[in-house]
Amino acid sequence: MTAVATAMAFGTILALLVGSAEGTQQITLTPGLLSFMLAGPFLTIVFLTALFSILGPSRNSLATLLEMLPVSRRAVFAGLQMPVLALSFILAFGLCIPSLAALWRTSVDGWAAAVASILFVAFLASAELLVLAMFQTLGYVYRRWLKLPRYYALTFAGVSCFIISTLLVWTDVLPLPESMADTVEGPRNFAMHRLWGRALAPLWTGAPAPWQDLVMGVIWLAVPLGLMFLVARVDIDNHADVTLRLFANAPLPRNRLLAAAYIDGIQLLRSHQFTVLVFLLAIGLGGIVALSTHPEFEFLAAAVAPSLAVAPCMVGMQSYGLTSRTHWVQRHLIGRATSWVAPKLIACAMISLVIGAVFVGSLVAAGLLTADHWARLIPDAVLAWAAGMIGGVLVPFSREQPLASGATGFTVFLIYGASSSASRWTGTQLGKFFGDASYLGEILSSAVLTVLLASALGLLVLRVSKDG
Repeated sequence: MTAVATAMAFGTILALLVGSAEGTQQITLTPGLLSFMLAGPFLTIVFLTALFSILGPSRNSLATLLEMLPVSRRAVFAGLQMPVLALSFILAFGLCIPSLAALWRTSVDGWAAAVASILFVAFLASAELLVLAMFQTLGYVYRRWLKLPRYYALTFAGVSCFIISTLLVWTDVLPLPESMADTVEGPRNFAMHRLWGRALAPLWTGAPAPWQDLVMGVIWLAVPLGLMFLVARVDIDNHADVTLRLFANAPLPRNRLLAAAYIDGIQLLRSHQFTVLVFLLAIGLGGIVALSTHPEFEFLAAAVAPSLAVAPCMVGMQSYGLTSRTHWVQRHLIGRATSWVAPKLIACAMISLVIGAVFVGSLVAAGLLTADHWARLIPDAVLAWAAGMIGGVLVPFSREQPLASGATGFTVFLIYGASSSASRWTGTQLGKFFGDASYLGEILSSAVLTVLLASALGLLVLRVSKDG
């Protein structure tokens, strides 16, 4: 109730402030202006609906009780979604009061203002229905086909909904480069907020809405309803978190060390956290390559490419936490407390090398990496791998703690950031003594820091092996 009252008060105050600043001058709202006005409320309700859907509990006693009653699954689904829909709609409506007030101030009469208000509320409701349908559908797809745990599946579904919705309205909210105007002008006219903008425009212009817009508006309502009709038949929470079976039939190496490294690497590859991390990095790679094709964003892609190239070197950060509870088996069989170290280092190095080669190859093919980057790229990759190993042991990952993955990643980032910054600064100072071959300074400083990190890693693994 406090959040609802705050949203209503904030929206009302903002509407009064905007109204006093605009004055009483009459403005004729065109389809373009209405599309711009509806883009903000659209993103607002998208964000709130996706957020509350992510934060909602997996199951509750009411859902269990309803399943025992002669009630259809669709009715149970609709009843359980009502709190999310109601709360996000009320909060979004409160935050969108300035847009509603703008419709009243610019309307020619009270009748037009009332009709515009009804259509505005209908727009918010249809947008909320669209977002919830996308969220449930993507959540089911991520759970059913990508085999992600519920927490990751719903988080990715919410983020995906916000990204897709942003892509629908960004051309009206942000400045559009001239080189992209012709490419997106046609498709963006079919976006939901634009169709509703053209549907509201006759209240000011007097011209009837085209029949094509009416057909597309019906489609925008029918598709979410159809998706909701389908996803209401499935229960996302009843899908178990399955174990990934990568390389299930691959033969084991005959060498004992390589066999241990293979088993260690398989455990990392089959973990959901590793899959999620690589998936996010792959999305980043695709986004950077896509940005490089546009001249306006090419500089941004070139600046991020070197960091993305070394990111796969950190994917082994969760390896120690995944296997730490079973290290006693190797100690018992082999008789050494540190018998797990060499296989783990080999496995993580090979996995990082393979994924890193794919990333570097893609960036080279896109023209974002050249031969000039190698002198800085290779030392950074070594530092990133060492930071991933140290951070993974220092703050080990745990399946029982949802925030453990973030804590491990944050620790790795701090270690890598500190070592990389130190290497770059000292390398610049040392490079002054090498003249034209100033890059030798960075190589020398990176080598020294690598030795220091390797020593720290050695002391750390000795400590945890002794304690374990």
